Amino acid sequence: MFPGQGCQFIGMLSDLSNKYFIIKKIFNKASHILKYDLWKLIQKGPLKKLNITYYTQPAILIASFAIYKLWIQKNNIIPNIMAGHSLGEYTAMLCSDVISFHDAIQLVNYRGKLMQEISFSLKENNINGYFMQVILGLNKNLVQKICEQESKNNIVTISSYNTYNQVTISGNKNAISRVVNICKSLGAYNIPLKINVPSHCLLMKPIVKKFTKFLTNIKFNCPTIPIVNTLNIKCETSPKKIKYNLIHQLYNPINWIECIKYISNQNINSLIEFGPKNILSKIAKKIINNLDVISINNSKTLSIASKKYNNNVRIK
Repeated sequence: MFPGQGCQFIGMLSDLSNKYFIIKKIFNKASHILKYDLWKLIQKGPLKKLNITYYTQPAILIASFAIYKLWIQKNNIIPNIMAGHSLGEYTAMLCSDVISFHDAIQLVNYRGKLMQEISFSLKENNINGYFMQVILGLNKNLVQKICEQESKNNIVTISSYNTYNQVTISGNKNAISRVVNICKSLGAYNIPLKINVPSHCLLMKPIVKKFTKFLTNIKFNCPTIPIVNTLNIKCETSPKKIKYNLIHQLYNPINWIECIKYISNQNINSLIEFGPKNILSKIAKKIINNLDVISINNSKTLSIASKKYNNNVRIK
């Protein structure tokens, strides 16, 4: 599993880089393509800059990819299947050889810039508000109804079905504020996401044309490892269909619940998250509580996972 935006923090992967040369080697290669020092940004900040989506997306992509490559180098244990949450789907494609290292970086960098343009163009009056919030403690169907009720004049919708009682909402800031207030009055909690773009909702639709044109110049291959996409919950093999899903993913919700259920239905019960934090590991257990889940984000968790699984076997 590969995470999306929201798991970034200053100092991520510092522990791993002190012990394993491959981490900085991959970041140096990425920095050369981006033409700025990506490693310095994630180690020194400032956090405000790292949280800008066109910096965040390459940072998380490369961080997750570097941990995965370290895992393969150290253990040579290849997963049976992959999945990524939003941006994480691009990491999965990179790890499964759908796209090259160079193209993956260019793609998420451009995607991030297009998404940031949307937030600038909206020019919301509520400058202290957020385009995305996590709602915890209410059934997803109830939150869906509240969003529908409050989206008559503004756009607000569920952008990610994380668990049965945890969703992310996206849209206009004022509409989000109304939904949050209603949900809180019903006993829910909210977490503002420092992702100042309205991801996975209809506000993203204006960038589709530019993004589609950019994709035409990117070579896509068939995955070497199956990837469950979160749009139609399938493992697509056609490069054309994979591109189609990435385009529509921009303005459609991430259905992580069905993604995890699909993986479990393949008789797979051991999941490893590769990323700076353990966000996906936590929510996977809330979807199916008997899953064996571990997140690799530092040398300690890498050691635990390495000892847990034998070399040269496929995780089942």
